[in-house]
Amino acid sequence: MASAQPYVDVSAHVRDELKRAWLRLEYQVRLGWQKDKATTDEAIGPEDIGRLFTTARGPAEGEDTGASKLLEQWLAHHELTEARIRATIETQTRSPLVDVIRIFDLSPRQWSALMFALLPEVDPNLVHAYRYLARDPSCRGLDGRLLAQLVYDTPQTRSLMARDLSPSSPLLRYQLLDVGTGAAPNESLMFRKIRAATRLVYLLDGNGFELDPELGDVAEVRSGPVAGAFPAITVDGATAAMRSGEVVLAIQGQRGLGKKLLLQLAAAHWNQRLLLVDSKRLAAQPVGVQRGLVRALVRELMLLDALPAFADIDDVAANESDRDALPPFLDVFLAEWLGPVGLTISRERMPRIHQRPLVHLTIEVPPMDVRAAMWQQVVPTLTKQDSDGLAGRFAIPGGIIVAAASAAVAGRMPGAGAPAADELDRAVAAQLHQRISRLGKKLPTPYDVDDLIVDDDTRAALLEIAAAARERRKIRDDFKLRGAQGISVLFSGNPGVGKTMSGTVLAKRLGLDIYEIDLSQVVSKWLGETEKNLSDVFDAAEPGHVVLLFNEADSLFGKRTSDVKSSNDRYANMETNYLLQRLERFGGVAILTTNLTSAIDQAFKRRFSYDVFFSFPSPEMRAELWRRTLPRRDRDAKSAIDFDALAEKYELSGGFIKVACERAAYVAGASGGEIDQALLSATIERMYRERGKLSAVGPLE
Repeated sequence: MASAQPYVDVSAHVRDELKRAWLRLEYQVRLGWQKDKATTDEAIGPEDIGRLFTTARGPAEGEDTGASKLLEQWLAHHELTEARIRATIETQTRSPLVDVIRIFDLSPRQWSALMFALLPEVDPNLVHAYRYLARDPSCRGLDGRLLAQLVYDTPQTRSLMARDLSPSSPLLRYQLLDVGTGAAPNESLMFRKIRAATRLVYLLDGNGFELDPELGDVAEVRSGPVAGAFPAITVDGATAAMRSGEVVLAIQGQRGLGKKLLLQLAAAHWNQRLLLVDSKRLAAQPVGVQRGLVRALVRELMLLDALPAFADIDDVAANESDRDALPPFLDVFLAEWLGPVGLTISRERMPRIHQRPLVHLTIEVPPMDVRAAMWQQVVPTLTKQDSDGLAGRFAIPGGIIVAAASAAVAGRMPGAGAPAADELDRAVAAQLHQRISRLGKKLPTPYDVDDLIVDDDTRAALLEIAAAARERRKIRDDFKLRGAQGISVLFSGNPGVGKTMSGTVLAKRLGLDIYEIDLSQVVSKWLGETEKNLSDVFDAAEPGHVVLLFNEADSLFGKRTSDVKSSNDRYANMETNYLLQRLERFGGVAILTTNLTSAIDQAFKRRFSYDVFFSFPSPEMRAELWRRTLPRRDRDAKSAIDFDALAEKYELSGGFIKVACERAAYVAGASGGEIDQALLSATIERMYRERGKLSAVGPLE
């Protein structure tokens, strides 16, 4: 057998395995005939099964087709097949089926057991032979009785069968075989059905190893070049950790910073793929299913020569009482997989990792000069002014820069050239907005500063905020100011005085979209969910591409209580403490509004860059509000409306003036009339009565 040739074609290997299986089956059947063991199979007789054997092995040589002749033929072909398998392994020739033997270190008997389970998927006629040999018309495939005859056919090897079909065997540990799933716990191994993993069927076409499609919902394989820029020290640390044996590499940073790309880059350095597991989807599976999926993932890692990474592991809490523990499926995985494991962590809370030595790396947004260089590298046609402008506007990593540039190019007509700065600006926003839209609502920005009716101090404060927010990154870099580059603003004052409108004005001045955060989606009764949702909001807005608006923020950023009487009080204080820290580190623009400034925790107030109080409009301001709010046709009709008198008599904020004008318009429109002084007065008087006021005196609240 020294001249045995390696398998370079999977089809040749499959043909040899089929011939070996058929010869073995025929030998066992003819051995039974010699012992006068009759069959009870009513569907197939000896003549029929004989024809199947002849078709499988070809015409017999000579006259002797008894068991002894078949045994000689089987032994000769068995030795040839084993020799070719050894030659394939020794010459390191890649062959999918032989790679399974090599990767999982299968013994010849384990491999034979696997083949007898798998080959009916190739040649369904084998099932007829199994049925005949088992003398069981209901037989649908391999079971323990048949395997005992075909592979473990001596008393000495019967104990090997029990070991090879035990949970610790590579056949079951790596889910290459399924032995009687759903069978009674005490059912004899002899009567258990034995099936090959569907995964192995995909290897028979010879196209090499790809991820098992049955795992496509919880994992993906990543390989190839990586688009992104990381500090050399970070790349070196990740690359070394992914070759260091039993370690856990935890990469922490905001979403969108390229944590997964860094892991892919580290794996590619060692010419390996990255098997990226979706932690949320895996955790959503029933507990009983998770163990099987984990073992299947380990199998895929070995078949694909890949390194594992669990994405956003901190999104999956082990249980409500211990949010810092790793999910149970990861404990199972670490027990099964002895190599390095990568984790990505998007939140600031670090899970407790004690199972293995930990390598902890953090990824930060590159500084502005590095971002500007990235923009010019990705889009060489940009001027230095444009690249500096994009770098100053958006604190984003290289991965998003590359994605935005690609999207901008894709949105242009063929031959239109490189995208301009304004197109890249919109492309960045498109890459980032989807992350915040789940928890916020985009507000229109039709107004500018000239549309606001506010006092001079408030107007000056708004202009100062706009200037500071526009140039904050450049100024902080120039003056070497420390800390986060964000701008946090508190707007306080009575309802309807223009706090929300002023937020939209600031956003328009900055050329940014503004999102009003839906507190009903953020605040949760479940432990830790409010903190998690707020973390998502701040992380999504961190690049500075939007303005965050928290209306009625006193319900969320209220005072902490020193009189802790329940776990709810304790966790509310914990969430408030988290918000204090997160707001201080926020790099974007956040606006909080409140009608009750006294309800805001003083520790929050100290962390606001600007605290703007919107005073109640004076009579002169109210008169101007009436002139601007009243429908244009009524203003132009020169009707007898005394705006100064309305402003002097009724202490209404801009919001209530807007409501009064709208209600008067509805009444006038329904009756076919016009809005006049009497109609406005009647409408306002009704609004006071609706709110429990005995007379239309004083501010309407």
